[in-house]
Amino acid sequence: MPEENKDEILTIKQTADLLQVSTWTVYELVSKERVPGKIFAKKVGRSWRIMRKEIDNFLSEEPQGFDQLSLNQSRKTG
Repeated sequence: MPEENKDEILTIKQTADLLQVSTWTVYELVSKERVPGKIFAKKVGRSWRIMRKEIDNFLSEEPQGFDQLSLNQSRKTG
């Protein structure tokens, strides 16, 4: 992807179109904090704005599956 697209600022609708999901799905995915499994976004007035690079980060995350959760929990307790 060209570098100039990483600084692109998207709306909820544009993000939904890019991800090929509904706008409601994007509303469920956005977060004001950077947390795994969520798309970091900023609220501007009553609207959300999402940097293209945050979508790329979200898509490149490794999903935390059952094996990883079990391993992480066993490390904490043992």
